[in-house]
Amino acid sequence: MQFLNRLYRRVSESTLGLEITVTGVSMFPAFSGGDRAIVEPRLYRGDNPRRLDIVVVRPPGEHREDIKRIVGLPNELVEIRDGTLQIDGEVLAESYISEPMPREWLHAWGTGDAEYVILGDNRGALGITDSRAYGPVRRDALVGPVTRRLK
Repeated sequence: MQFLNRLYRRVSESTLGLEITVTGVSMFPAFSGGDRAIVEPRLYRGDNPRRLDIVVVRPPGEHREDIKRIVGLPNELVEIRDGTLQIDGEVLAESYISEPMPREWLHAWGTGDAEYVILGDNRGALGITDSRAYGPVRRDALVGPVTRRLK
């Protein structure tokens, strides 16, 4: 029976994607706790993750998966300064966040090859962990992009 369960998961993952249920508020307003979505790991097997992709990620040293947004790509300087997100000194327009970041926040990451900066959209929520807490993540920590929300 375990073999059939593994086979079913492999077939459904490769053809249909994986269904997830969002917990927490880190991606509000795009996603709220209890929302369901499809993540498709196979899409990152041949293509590179893109800026602003919403992804499922395994945080470094954790045994869980989170949903976040890719804001920084490999070999970039990503900064939060003056209440804005900047990529190599250019402000990234972020129409998807619900409220502006405090002007006093200051974070900076230099990404290496195959490293990404990921942030939740709800930046002001307490207890949210993303690249502000653990730095850039490696590509192999990205499970796959979220491709659609389920009703």
